[in-house]
Amino acid sequence: MEHPLFAHLPLSEQHYLTDLDSRYHFSYQQQRQLVESCADLAMWKLGPLKRWMDEDGCSHMAGKHRSQALLADHLRRMEAERVKPTSYSDFFPSERLADTYQSLFVSSSTLMGRCPCPVDGEKTRCCNLKTLDAVQQCAFGCSYCSIQSFYNSHEIKVVQNLKQRLGELVLDQDCWHIGTGQSSDSLLWGNDYGTLDALALLAQRYPSLIIELKTKSHRSDYLNLNLPLNIVSTWSLNAPTIIEKEEHLTATLEQRIDAAKRARDKGRIIGFHLHPMVYFDGWQEEYGTLINQVTTSFRPDELMMFSLGTLTFTKAVLRTLRTGAYETRVTDMDLTLSAGKYTYPLEVKQEMFSFAYNEVPSSWKQGSPFFYLCMEDPSLWEPTFGFSYENDAAFERAMKQSYQDCLQAWRRRNL
Repeated sequence: MEHPLFAHLPLSEQHYLTDLDSRYHFSYQQQRQLVESCADLAMWKLGPLKRWMDEDGCSHMAGKHRSQALLADHLRRMEAERVKPTSYSDFFPSERLADTYQSLFVSSSTLMGRCPCPVDGEKTRCCNLKTLDAVQQCAFGCSYCSIQSFYNSHEIKVVQNLKQRLGELVLDQDCWHIGTGQSSDSLLWGNDYGTLDALALLAQRYPSLIIELKTKSHRSDYLNLNLPLNIVSTWSLNAPTIIEKEEHLTATLEQRIDAAKRARDKGRIIGFHLHPMVYFDGWQEEYGTLINQVTTSFRPDELMMFSLGTLTFTKAVLRTLRTGAYETRVTDMDLTLSAGKYTYPLEVKQEMFSFAYNEVPSSWKQGSPFFYLCMEDPSLWEPTFGFSYENDAAFERAMKQSYQDCLQAWRRRNL
């Protein structure tokens, strides 16, 4: 078979596909579909492909009608698997061990970037987040993450002379919110490379700037640093099943919430991102319990933001997952093309987001924190929150005002 993914399949599956093709004479397009199905089933640990092929059902046919009937039946079986909530009860991925990394200090011509929302029109509601890539590489092994496919898997690249670079950096007027978790987990490395010291100087120079440290770690030693209040710690949260089966090497849900409590108790502003939500068997119970843990452990005015979002994949990331022989079920979903990426259908997203927001007490919906959907279709806002923004600019103004109000309220309390 000519498809480039074919060579990455287990040998037993290559032999089966070759034999199948010799008997059915599939077109290139049909071969591609079978090869991709084979790779997906191997990822999901639901193979072999033969279990998903009913040759007896088309044995009375001949020629193209037989191959078309066999493939159509197979694709129906795959679609039935994808549209239902993903089952993790029989999925036990191999243990991932921490990699050994080499640290490299490198020069970089570009420090600042932007959040990867689609830029051609307002296909998703975008907040104009700017990104700062001080460190490139993450030691966590989240199966859905694209970071490890971007960089050399055994090199941590750190911008050299970061203090000097940030000291000379002049921010544009529209830059009011910077995230550092685009190319690495923001707190995984702590201040090991002096990045937090450098960010503190930038935060002091721009006291209205919000610098967000987004993490899945439970590291807290950074709390001993004298960080300005406008450096905000936030945690990506997920259901325990997803953390255990898909977010390898990261902190548990309890560890993340405990780390947020320690930051809060040290007088830090915090935030949470329920992202990416996964449509799996038991998702309502686990996400409902998670939201209850958060809303009973914190006061709403202690949070700056609370976002909701779900899985999205580019073609490149899907290709990396399929060729890398990963054991994961995050792609066992109805992959729907939306705004240039593959994600859940809108009706599934609406069900998940509406459920999550309805679990939040009404006392949390009257000011801080600022609730929003991260990189999602604008049509989902109204059914989720009961309101929407007419465009990206209106969304950004509302977010900026809420964040600044939160920051000023904390500063008044700390006078």
